[in-house]
Amino acid sequence: MQIIKLIGIDLDGTALDSQKRISEKNREAFKKCEESGICVVPVTGRPFSGLYDEYIDAMRCSYSVNTNGAAAYSLPKGEKLISHMMTRERAAEIAEILNEYDCFYAVFIDGYGYLEEKYLDRELNDWRGTPLYKYLLRTRRVTQSIRGLIEASEGCDNIYVSAATTEIREKIRDAIGGVKDIYFTSSDARDVEIGGDCSKGTTLLELAGRLGIDKSEVMAIGDSGNDLDMLRKAGYSVAMGNASQKLLDEADYVTDTCENNGVAKAIEKLLNGELL
Repeated sequence: MQIIKLIGIDLDGTALDSQKRISEKNREAFKKCEESGICVVPVTGRPFSGLYDEYIDAMRCSYSVNTNGAAAYSLPKGEKLISHMMTRERAAEIAEILNEYDCFYAVFIDGYGYLEEKYLDRELNDWRGTPLYKYLLRTRRVTQSIRGLIEASEGCDNIYVSAATTEIREKIRDAIGGVKDIYFTSSDARDVEIGGDCSKGTTLLELAGRLGIDKSEVMAIGDSGNDLDMLRKAGYSVAMGNASQKLLDEADYVTDTCENNGVAKAIEKLLNGELL
C-alpha cells in the first residue's frame, strides 16, 4: 500500500481561494495532516516575501518551496536550505532578449521582485482593486537599473515576465527557448516565469530527500502550468477542479475547485484511505 508522508501544495488557485484566503475547511485538513504526521509544504511561484505568516500558520508547515523551485526554506524564520539561482550571465542574456518585446519584467533576488519604477506603476495599476494588489506591494521593490542590479548580483532566483498579449508571450517563449540552463513555464495567458535549471518538482523532491522521504511518498496538488512538473514527479498527483486542461488530463485524481475546498476534500480522501 502506498503511504504519503509529504504533500506539496500550490498556493494561488489551489490552497488559496480567489480572495487569497485559506478556508476553514482547508485549515482543518492541514491540522489533520499534522496530527497524522504528514508534512505539508507550500510549493509556490511566490517569493519568500509573498509567503504570509497567516499561510504558514494555517498550513502548519515547517518548510516551503518558493519562486518555482529556485529556493526552499525552513520556516518560520526563512533559513534558506536549497538554492538554484540562475547565473548572472544567463539573467543578463535573458534581459537583453526581453528588451526587444512589449513586456515588463521583474528580477527576483533574495525573496523580492525588483523592477524599474515605470513598470512597477504599470503592474500595480493592472491589479489595483484586486486581492493581488496587497501581494504586489509586499513583494516588489524598485531599482533604477535592472541591468545594473543583475551585474551587481551573484545570480537571481527568477525572472517574471508580463507580456502585452498572449501572442507576444509566445514569441518570448520561442526567443528564450534556445538559452541554456534555464527552465521556464507560465501560470496565466500572458506571463512567462523563467528560472535556473530547476522547477517546483525537482526542488520539492530534493527537499523530500533531505527529510528521508521517497518520491513515492510525495503527493502534489496544483492547478496551473507551473505545477505540471511537480505533479509529474510526485508519487501521486491531484489536480484542482479549476486546473488547466493539461493538469486535468495528467493527474491521478481530480478534486473540487479552490472555491469549494478542493484541497481539503483531497486530503480527507487520503486520510480516509479512499484516494490511493
